[in-house]
Amino acid sequence: MMKRTFVMGDIHGNLRAFDQCMERCQFDADRDILIQLGDVSDRQPETAMVVERLLKIKNMIAIRGNHDEWTSKWISSGKKDSSWLSNGGQETIDSYHELNIDPLSHQGFFDNQVLYHTDAKNRIFVHGGFTQSKGPNYDLIKTQCLWDRSLWNDAMIGERLKGKPHILSGYDEIFIGHTPTLTWSITEPMKACNVWNLDTGAGHPTGRLSIMDVDTKEYWQSDLTNELYV
Repeated sequence: MMKRTFVMGDIHGNLRAFDQCMERCQFDADRDILIQLGDVSDRQPETAMVVERLLKIKNMIAIRGNHDEWTSKWISSGKKDSSWLSNGGQETIDSYHELNIDPLSHQGFFDNQVLYHTDAKNRIFVHGGFTQSKGPNYDLIKTQCLWDRSLWNDAMIGERLKGKPHILSGYDEIFIGHTPTLTWSITEPMKACNVWNLDTGAGHPTGRLSIMDVDTKEYWQSDLTNELYV
């Protein structure tokens, strides 16, 4: 079997969804490449085990999400940001305590997350987005990658008006997470212009986790979260 490249949306501690996706796409942890779009942590109860699983993947490109930023700060400093705790951070803390996993053993994973990844086919993978058509390296605020929603909004407007906004012109394809497709009552990956949104709501009861073959655009999904965690 040839090596394949997959992109996965926001996991949010949803281990059961993660395992289903990996099984359903027949992911080969020794050969295939996984680009994970960030927000590994928070909301669902098994962040610690999700990270354990990800660490076993030989060819792993981990993008940093805003939730991962909060989690990393907690691991390195013990700081519990109030915004983080109210957005699923407590579930992450509990997952480490309940499984007796030392959070410091995962510091390297979070330290090695990157703000974005580009490949030889002029594709970019980023958690939130960016505000400069030349890419996130030209944004004055580097954490824009973690929080931006304007790129997806611009893509949606462009799709509706049948014209690609200039912000999208620097890349052939853009893959993002961060903005759940549930906002549009959709639980499948969405495409607007040349942007794919892979956050199909694994952090929410009525959402799913999605993984896509970057080249063929075939995708696989987990069951609904509320069917996995009753």
